[in-house]
Amino acid sequence: MKRFLFAVALMFSTTHALADNHGNTLNLELRQPVSTMDVTSIHFHEDETTISAQGDMGAYGKVYASYDLSYDATRNSGGVKASGRGFANGQVVSGYANGVWTRDGDKVVMSIVVMMNDGSQNLEKIVTDPMTNKMTIHTYALK
Repeated sequence: MKRFLFAVALMFSTTHALADNHGNTLNLELRQPVSTMDVTSIHFHEDETTISAQGDMGAYGKVYASYDLSYDATRNSGGVKASGRGFANGQVVSGYANGVWTRDGDKVVMSIVVMMNDGSQNLEKIVTDPMTNKMTIHTYALK
């Protein structure tokens, strides 16, 4: 019995030691200035909504993107799959993403990880405002 209690105590202390201070080690920097895109269409389907947008995105140039939002049971959040293309200086960049979305009042907030064709990765926080047809995008460098 002593061995069992010792093993349980060791397990809890090890877990605590491993989890300590992780909240202070994630320091993300913006890859580019905060960008705004225009929402060009929103299509509602039975199982998902598709949002299309375009705009100037700094280093990525003129960008066209689509976001497929699937619903959870509440229909107020769910998963996101996205893809986009950017055109800048005679170059084409592409990326695809996965993440989650949630509703915040009348806005839709997406948190996605974007994998670019050059191997870089971004974390994006996107706030879509259907009243203004605008998306505000914060792009943080992961890799």
